[in-house]
Amino acid sequence: MATMIASDCINCGACEPECPNNAISQGDPIFVIDPKLCTECVGFHDYEACAAVCPVDVCITDPKNVESEEVLIARARALHPETDFGENFQSRFRKAETAAPSATPAAPAKAAPVAPIAAPKPVAAPAAAKAPQQVTPPKPLPVKREPRPKKTFPNEIPGNFAEVSNRFATSGSRLTGMPRAAVILLQPLIGSFPHGIKKRLEMALQTPWFTAAGSTALNIAHNAVLYPLALMALAALKDGPQVLFSRDINLWVLVGFIFATFEGVFRLRDGIFKAKPADEMKFPASIYGAPLSLIGEIFFSKHLGLVRELPIPVDGFYSDGFVDKLERERRYGNVYTVEDRGGAFLVRMEFPRWMPYIGVARREQIPDEMPDYDYDLALKDGQLVVKGKCLDDKVRKISSSVGAFPPEFTTVIPFRQRISGFAHQFENKLLEVLLVKA
Repeated sequence: MATMIASDCINCGACEPECPNNAISQGDPIFVIDPKLCTECVGFHDYEACAAVCPVDVCITDPKNVESEEVLIARARALHPETDFGENFQSRFRKAETAAPSATPAAPAKAAPVAPIAAPKPVAAPAAAKAPQQVTPPKPLPVKREPRPKKTFPNEIPGNFAEVSNRFATSGSRLTGMPRAAVILLQPLIGSFPHGIKKRLEMALQTPWFTAAGSTALNIAHNAVLYPLALMALAALKDGPQVLFSRDINLWVLVGFIFATFEGVFRLRDGIFKAKPADEMKFPASIYGAPLSLIGEIFFSKHLGLVRELPIPVDGFYSDGFVDKLERERRYGNVYTVEDRGGAFLVRMEFPRWMPYIGVARREQIPDEMPDYDYDLALKDGQLVVKGKCLDDKVRKISSSVGAFPPEFTTVIPFRQRISGFAHQFENKLLEVLLVKA
């Protein structure tokens, strides 16, 4: 199947220089791939180079243009007559066949003509010895490392992070007590609020009992009852209370239910029509949610201190063979929150956790879990500068050839208020930095 570029392309241009056939060019309005020149990198790589470097995973296979390995290698030979590809050329088709378990039983079949009787002979040993060469070696287990000594940086406050953090734990940045219980119980109503408010509440509560997706679902079910009741009340005001006991009321109930259904489909359109997972969906407000949220903001402003919530990753093609969007954002240092605790800001940054599942050479030689990153922190001109760097040599060699997999990142987080110092801790790939206001 020839590769194509989906409409979500961001025109970064990373794919164009990687194509060995010059099949990618700037189109209007996005990059395009000429199917007459595309060979899916057969003959050059055992993966598709454009898909490996695409940061938003929009280089996808075209189901309307199915082509076999024979057709693709023939095209590669025609495009590059000066290149001798031979019979053992690289191909993602052959890579899949090599990994298949059915390839290993072929060796013992050659031994049958040599020894027609049941007596064991040493000639069978060489055939058995060749079999392990066709078996993919098992993935190495993650290396267990001893806890690293705590790092210290300029402007860091002396003392334990937990002790420093406890000084600002009661600054009104989180919902506790009765306000917390009220938010959880009022989910069917709060689910009508705009997406931003629900995500802020989700981050403030930090509990599975309240999520933006769950509260929205409860509100949609709530509206399926509320809207018919509201139209029944409107009918009673228009035609008198007796209409409630007539058949005419059925039409009002039906209209209310249909309106609630269409509104629910519209609010869940990211999941229904774009197949996005819940953590990447945006849940808009209901018809009455926006004005109602203005009243809720007065209450929530006293209890919420969240300045920045987790980002929604860039849209892209969704398949098991492509990188997870949120994990990709971690590799760029974009997955962090900023919380205002009154006398301090709390920054929580998630570091990369898993190796990307993209077609790169030597991928099977490293474990699935991402090794720990080294990091540096600095305060410069009212900004927190976070630098992360992967030190594993094998991972860095692979990441250097993949555009969506940088081996290091630098994130600059600005603050409007002057910062006097900070404390930090780094555990389980989570960096927490408490920045004390001057």
